[in-house]
Amino acid sequence: MKRIVLLAAFALLACGGPLGPISGGALSGDVRPAPADWAFAQPIEQVQLETRPDDPHSVNTWIGVANGALYLPTSMIRGPKIPKEREWVKNVSADDRVRVRIDGAIYQLRALRVADDSGEYAAAREALAKKYELGPDDIDPEREIWIYRLDAR
Repeated sequence: MKRIVLLAAFALLACGGPLGPISGGALSGDVRPAPADWAFAQPIEQVQLETRPDDPHSVNTWIGVANGALYLPTSMIRGPKIPKEREWVKNVSADDRVRVRIDGAIYQLRALRVADDSGEYAAAREALAKKYELGPDDIDPEREIWIYRLDAR
């Protein structure tokens, strides 16, 4: 059992970020400037998000692109129904500086929550639902979904 724990710890340290559903620390990769248009990221199913710059915490997550902007939802189908119960959401609420790893490249960004009653929120949510093939029956109506726009720092 001790070997398994040591191997798991080594795997987490070696991968430079989260491993599956297990959160990780600082992301590794080449830092690049944020593009003006994130269309290239649309087909990518999963990225890594790093929060809490002073003590990095990273997770695997979904992203979506609408009108060239990059969006990050809180859980649309799994996990806590209330976003503020997620560790990464707590971190972003305290400090909006994040890093996102997409295909090995790291982008230094700010996570800005989009107003739930805005057209921007509706467009981002629609883009995410379409990308991940989520119909109305796939999302619990009691689930609260926050969406963050990721802007260049």
